[in-house]
This record gives sequence, structure tokens and C-alpha cells, in this order.
Amino acid sequence: MILVVILGILLFSFLVFKWFEHRKIYIPERDYISTPHDVGLGFDEIKFPSRDKVILYGWFVPGSKESVILFCQGNRGNISHRIESIEIFHHLGYSLFIFDYRGYGKSNGFPTERGLYQDALGAYDFLRERGYDVDNIILYGCSLGGAVAIYLATVVEAKGLIIESSFESIYDLSYDILKYHIPEWLISNRFSSIERIGNINIRKLIIHSEDDDLIPFFHGTGLYEAALQPKKMLKIKGSHDTGFLDSGYIYEEGLRDFLEGL
Repeated sequence: MILVVILGILLFSFLVFKWFEHRKIYIPERDYISTPHDVGLGFDEIKFPSRDKVILYGWFVPGSKESVILFCQGNRGNISHRIESIEIFHHLGYSLFIFDYRGYGKSNGFPTERGLYQDALGAYDFLRERGYDVDNIILYGCSLGGAVAIYLATVVEAKGLIIESSFESIYDLSYDILKYHIPEWLISNRFSSIERIGNINIRKLIIHSEDDDLIPFFHGTGLYEAALQPKKMLKIKGSHDTGFLDSGYIYEEGLRDFLEGL
């Protein structure tokens, strides 16, 4: 009887941890707070399948240049919370395809690490079907989306890769947030970018704020150091969520310099 009780407590504790892990990594919102129309941008509403056939939703915002940005967002909110980023890339002249992961916004499904990778592959497939050559697709990922974009760059061809405010792995980041090491075998959602980025040969730009209050700056420098050439590092200022806005000209010109050099 005592053994049954102990096993029950262990099982309950494990399930609570799994719930806690999921709630900390994925913070989706269903309701949209704005669209590109609110800032004067035209866009197409796109429904498309992930690589494993989950129906997803996204926006295609046309630009003047031939290349397109495939935008992998962070873990909180939905695509309607990325309007400022959409504006910046549009101002630089690039078309942009941004999509909601499964369980976010209008997309079906339930988010998992494997699921987000399948979603990004589906978004890439959509751009290829729309007629974009691999030499005109630029992968971009912010925060959790950086890990998604890094994975994508290991399995598809693209023109370049931009990683902003991202982390080495969930295991490494968990210590920085919780201040103690969770046993690695307990973590189901690993997003281990530090193990993947050294396998990517295309041009890379790593962006990170020295003041990031969520993902410490050394995660950005760690990814940069592990990455192969050709690569660039862009240091910005400001918080995790607003650094790209706080840095203004430095951020936008850093993007412009990298993109025009591709």
C-alpha cells in the first residue's frame, strides 16, 4: 500500500511538472488585437497546412523586393502582437510571411516542440508553392521562434538566417529563470539550438540586447560563437520585448546591412 501511495505521488508530481513546463514555454492567445491594415499595410490572410496537416493561419504582407522573410514568432500572444516588427521589415522593402503556431490565434492544434517544427516546415512549403526560390527565402526567428528558425535552417535551403533574442536551449534557460537545474531528462521541450546552429552554413545574423531581462545576453553570444562563418553579431539595447524598438536606428540599420549583404 505504501509503495502504491509513493508511486501515485511521483506520478502526480511528474504530471504537475509537465503541466508547469508547458505553461511556461507556450503562452498562446486566441484573440487578435490588430492587423497590418491598422498601420496602413495590405496583406493576404492565408490558411495552410503544417507539414503534418494541421490547419494554420497566417498573414502574407507583400513588399517591393524579390526576397521574403519567413517570420517565426516568440512564445507569447499571436501574430497580431508583431505589428511593429512587420512594419520594420516592410519599411526595408521585404515581403513577409508570419504565421501562428498550432494552438495560437486562429490556428488549430496544440503546441509542442515537434509541432512547431512541423508548422514552420508548412510555412516554408507555402512560400515554395507560392513561387519563391530557395535563394529568396530568409528565415527569421525571435525568442522561441529563434529555436524554430534554427531547426528549419538545418533541414531546408534558404538565403539567410536571422536570430533575435533567442537562447541556447530550454535546459540552459531554465536555470537562468528558476536559479536551479532541473534534471535534463525531465524536460520534454528541449529546443536545443546550441547543438544545431553549428550545422548551418548559410549567412547568419545573431541579434541580442545586452539588457535583455528574460534571456541573458550570453545566450546570444553563445549561439554566435557556436555558429559557423559567415556570421554577424548585432548588439542592441533594451528589454527582451522592446529592445528592437528601444534600439531604433541601430536595429534597423543592422538588419538593412545584413539583408543587403546577402
